Amino acid sequence: MNNVYMLQDHVDHDQTRRLEGKAYAVDADKAQELVARGIAVKADFPTLDNIKRNIERAVEMYKEHADRTDKNAVMSAHERQYSVLKAREALDEKVEQLKKDYETELKALTVVAAQNAFKAEASTPEAQAFVDGVLLQVRTGKAEDVAEMIRAQLPTMPAATKAELMRRFDEIEKYAPATVNSSGSVSGKTAGIFRSLLPALRDNSSTLEYKMLTTIQRDGAPDTPYRLLKMRHRTYQPGYLASEVFGQYRSDREYEAAMRSLKDGE
Repeated sequence: MNNVYMLQDHVDHDQTRRLEGKAYAVDADKAQELVARGIAVKADFPTLDNIKRNIERAVEMYKEHADRTDKNAVMSAHERQYSVLKAREALDEKVEQLKKDYETELKALTVVAAQNAFKAEASTPEAQAFVDGVLLQVRTGKAEDVAEMIRAQLPTMPAATKAELMRRFDEIEKYAPATVNSSGSVSGKTAGIFRSLLPALRDNSSTLEYKMLTTIQRDGAPDTPYRLLKMRHRTYQPGYLASEVFGQYRSDREYEAAMRSLKDGE
């Protein structure tokens, strides 16, 4: 599965509805389709995804252990339940730690994305020379042609050049002014042709990453397989464990804790 962040609302042919500003797990083909159509962007964060996979693996390993134990004809019913309870508590502790790791990593990624959103790309001599050339062309040529030449280079344009164009945008627009009417829309001979380039010139990657991460903080849960396990798996249902098994297990854990405490005090 791949995670995508929706840039707009979208309804699939099967009436599956995905909302703008939300993150969804979809198969690889669907992710590729949505991204290619500009409807979504990939929202994969390897460190977070790795923690989620660790939780999934832990849940699967627990279920396999429970199945093997329940089928073990050598062990008594008491021993089987005791073994499952021990594995269950180990799973609970592991998932709890992984959830804490996930929250810590998510907060760290969010802070970095917020900081990066305010960082401007440093200017370079090449970027400055490019914008100088644009100004020269605007002064002596046709604004529409200059804008189209810039547009053609946008897919491979260095970030520093985009930033320099943004810094000196007012200077460029001065020589190719656009008229803004009372409704706020751009009109006139140039029809705001340079302003139409602004969305592509802005580097919104960090801002978008911040939005994705805050969405994950709000809506995402790394432990969905674990929560489903607790709701549905037989070993978590009331009545699965005999009261004497639970009592012995608790007594054994308290004894182990007391022994560790004594050793630590020596």
